[in-house]
This record gives sequence, structure tokens and C-alpha cells, in this order.
Amino acid sequence: MTDGTVPFGGFEQSGIGRGAWFPGLGCLHGNQNGDGESVMNGERSETRALVLGGGGALGMGWEVGLVTGLADGGVDFGHADLLAGTSSGSLVAAHLALGLELAGALQTVAAFGAALGSGSREIDPAGLADAMAKATASETPEAGLRLLGQLATETETLDEDTFLGLFPQLAGQRWPAAFSCAAIDIATGERRVWDATSGVPLQRAVASSTAVPLTLPPVTINGRRYLDGGLRDPLNADLGAGHDRIVAISCFPLGSADGDDATASVTNAAVRAGVDRVRRRARSVALIEPGPEFLEISGGGANVMDPTRVGDAYTAGIRQARAELDRIRATWTG
Repeated sequence: MTDGTVPFGGFEQSGIGRGAWFPGLGCLHGNQNGDGESVMNGERSETRALVLGGGGALGMGWEVGLVTGLADGGVDFGHADLLAGTSSGSLVAAHLALGLELAGALQTVAAFGAALGSGSREIDPAGLADAMAKATASETPEAGLRLLGQLATETETLDEDTFLGLFPQLAGQRWPAAFSCAAIDIATGERRVWDATSGVPLQRAVASSTAVPLTLPPVTINGRRYLDGGLRDPLNADLGAGHDRIVAISCFPLGSADGDDATASVTNAAVRAGVDRVRRRARSVALIEPGPEFLEISGGGANVMDPTRVGDAYTAGIRQARAELDRIRATWTG
């Protein structure tokens, strides 16, 4: 059982990447052979999908805590028919689908922090917010995303090979049949969903889904370049379309589509539209949004790129999982 604590209160002190551990992660795996099979108590007629949204370093820690805590309560996502992710959620979903320890996803956060703090361009939340505002003001969503792509190519960041090297656990891995992730084509502004039929390396696909503009480089796949799949919709709940039972985890509160923040309003509207689309056809859909503890840690979503409180975010996920357990179990198992 997971006790909901981490060795130290902050991420920098936790020693992730230097042999430290998060309680419960050492024994939590997904589909052990990575083949995407969904077998639980024999054959079943219903299909199940877990959709993990993007949310930076803190969102990843929170999602890992949620998945770990729910597994402790008997809700095992490892054998889902679909494990779909966007941005940081794609890395968590890939670990689950491959049967890797989820601590590996958090080790990647440590690698990101070290790379961005070693003379490379540091995260610039204000610059990214300004770029997102300009994109939101564009005539169409696609035009706005093309603008972000242009700005990304003009900005000095980590080089692409160094960025790909932050995902060593995915290098050379066979693509799990149950896994998919989303990215944005910077030339068209359109979403691209990578899955086992795409014929692309898993490492590049996940990197493309997590490539935050102005901080990380666009990722080249088959001659085209891709950015973070959460730039228009950080959840992409519709990746779960076609499945009977869906759990979707959003690292940001949806709130209202109205308000002074145009970027948040447009983004929230896109997220809700995706959730509504899957709810119309699925038998049961459960949406998990941040609770008060994670909202405080993440500054209401404004500080999700801060790697120093990933341990706190993980613990918040563990605690929220306990509160959500009955509701999520009802959706997942019926």
C-alpha cells in the first residue's frame, strides 16, 4: 500500500534520478508485456480508455500520484484497451502501456530540470503566455498554432538530439498496441495522433507530444516538425472516443468558458467540447479535475512547469485518489 508520503517535501530534495523512490511506484506497472491486451477476469465485452492530459512537471507528478493511489484502491489502468496521453500525460501513459515503473516518468522531469538549468534556455512562463495570447487572437485555431510553430523555430532552445536524449527509457521500445499520443504539426496547425499504426519511433512521438514551444524544440518526424499536443486542447478527451468506459484526467480546472483570460476561455471551451463528444457515446465517463491541494501547489495552473514541487504534487495525487476512488471505480468497473 502507498502511504501518501515522499522521502522529502520538495522535488529537488527527493533525489529522483539518483536512486530515490516514491512509495508505491516500485511495484506499480502497467501492461507487463506492452502488447495492449485487455484481460481482466476473463473476456469482457466493454472497452476501457484512460486519457491523461498535459500539465507540465507538476501535472505529471499529480497524475502519477492519482494513478498510483487508484491502483492501491483496486482500479488498475495498466490493462486498459487505450492509454492515451497529451504532453506530460503522454509520458505517463507510455510508461503504463510499456509496463515500466512510473518513477521513470518522474526521473525524466529531473532530467528536464537539469538540462534547462545547465546553460540552455530556461522556462519563460511569461513569454509562453504572451505567445499563446497572440495565437488565441489569430483568425482560426490552426493559424494560431502555425504562429506558435513559427515562434518556436525562431527561438533558441535545447537542440533536438539533446531533447530526445531525455527519454532514454523509450529508445528502441516496441510501440504498445494500447498507447496513443497527440502532437501539433507546426506547418498546418493541425493535431496529429500517433499510435501503433503510425510507423514512427515511440521516443520521437512522445517527445513531440511534450515539446513545449519556446522552451523545447519542435521534433522532426518523417520530414515534418511537431510541437506539444496540448497547445489547443490540453486534455484531448476525444482520444478516448469509441470506448465504453472512459476516465479522463485534466491537470487544469475547467471552470467557465467566460472570463477576462481569452486564452483560458478558448482552451476550456475546447476541453469541454472534447469531453462532451465522448460523453454522448460512451456508457460512462469520469473526469478528474485538480482538487484544492494540487491547485494550491500549481498556483491554479500557472506554475505547472516548476519542477521543485513535483513531490508535493505526487502526494496531492495520492490523497485525491482516495477521495475519488468510489466514483472512478464505478466508471471503470461498473
